[in-house]
Amino acid sequence: MHSILDQDIMYLAGVGPRKKEILSKELNINTFGDLLEYYPYKYVDRTQIYRIAQLQGDMPYVQVKGHILSFEEFDMGPRKKRIVAHFTDGWNVADLVWFQGAKYVLSTYKVGVEYIVFGKPSVYGGRYQFAHPDIDEATELKLAEMGMQPHYGTTERMKKAGITSRAMERLTKGLLEQLQAPLTETLPPFITNALHLVSRDQAMRGVHYPHNTDELQRAQMRLKSSKSCFMFSSTSCAMPTSIGANIAATISLRLANSSTAFTTTTCLSNLRAHKNA
Repeated sequence: MHSILDQDIMYLAGVGPRKKEILSKELNINTFGDLLEYYPYKYVDRTQIYRIAQLQGDMPYVQVKGHILSFEEFDMGPRKKRIVAHFTDGWNVADLVWFQGAKYVLSTYKVGVEYIVFGKPSVYGGRYQFAHPDIDEATELKLAEMGMQPHYGTTERMKKAGITSRAMERLTKGLLEQLQAPLTETLPPFITNALHLVSRDQAMRGVHYPHNTDELQRAQMRLKSSKSCFMFSSTSCAMPTSIGANIAATISLRLANSSTAFTTTTCLSNLRAHKNA
């Protein structure tokens, strides 16, 4: 039966032929399923707002809330400008800096409008600054619903084509919203029940958009178990419950104590051993 996950990635909203070619060549993403299985490499908590006074130069990505006081433009050569927005949270001031896209910045962001700024702080000239930050109007962003923001690996060619980590996030979010029916389960009940694993659908949604670390860990454990034991599903119908529980216990122990993935070969070896016992 044809699955929606088999559909050509070109037909996902926001992709098209040009981006499809880049995704295929750079990341081997050709279908909806390929995109869904391209997991984030890190996450950033988007529920916390910092004051500028709390910032430190070695902090990871953070967000601050406030408004722009004014803009400054600095020439950097022919047809190049550096744009600096002086941003305040009501107590202190930080700079938002752009080295390209001056026209877009000046036409999009307005003085006095309350924004949430997301980026990596650094110190320049005795003041904190955010280079090319993500900016959203405070009234449009529901931080409590954002949870942990995923970050995806991208290549230079992808970035030049506008396929940044944020763009990958939007594509994945759009795909998950399109998948209204739960994803088909791939592990048999004797594995999922014995290991207390979340469903495949929950895992896929949780690994891309976890609301907290517990949800992320549950999703990652499910996906790791699926990778290790994907061939068990073909034998689940004839598998006695007691044997399934023993195999699941073995899998659980290996997953907990080994730094390496529990391989399919090991799974099958345990399966044969329990069948012959």
